[in-house]
Amino acid sequence: MIEIRAAKITDLPSVAQLVALSFHPGGGWQALWRSFVRWGIEQDLRDRWHKERPHYHCWLAVMPKEASFFCVGSVEVQLREIQGQPHPYLSNLAVHPHYRRRGIGRQLLHTVEVSLCPTYSRLYLHVLAQNQAAQQLYARCGFVMVEESFTFWGERKLLLGKSLVGDRSYSPSAISSWV
Repeated sequence: MIEIRAAKITDLPSVAQLVALSFHPGGGWQALWRSFVRWGIEQDLRDRWHKERPHYHCWLAVMPKEASFFCVGSVEVQLREIQGQPHPYLSNLAVHPHYRRRGIGRQLLHTVEVSLCPTYSRLYLHVLAQNQAAQQLYARCGFVMVEESFTFWGERKLLLGKSLVGDRSYSPSAISSWV
């Protein structure tokens, strides 16, 4: 059974491994490159963990595995200036390739929304224009396109946003320390 929980600093190597596998899945020589990418991602996560608290959060989707756990999904949220105002910004939503299309991404998104509401009214994220699967997930979860731009490498990316206000009810016990 999948459990969604807040990440601990000791989880960062597992999160980095998952993010590297999710965003750099190539085999062969690229698998060797992935170990360097994983190390860089871990250092970046550690830096955000220490410098951006209390406005940085990471959640994990984990499965029990004997005496430990297996990280099958993760998502990060931090404050970022968007359209001149600080807003929660979702980054690195990653689900292990063998566990995709099982609702884990949707569960992670819901956890983020619950933790932000009612403190914030909007949530933003970027997605690459060619990532149709992610765009479908975000559209099903209520995200709409705000603007289009390009990455440093010239790839089209879309800024998506979602209103967090509405008629949904949220559990007060799930609200985190975003104030």
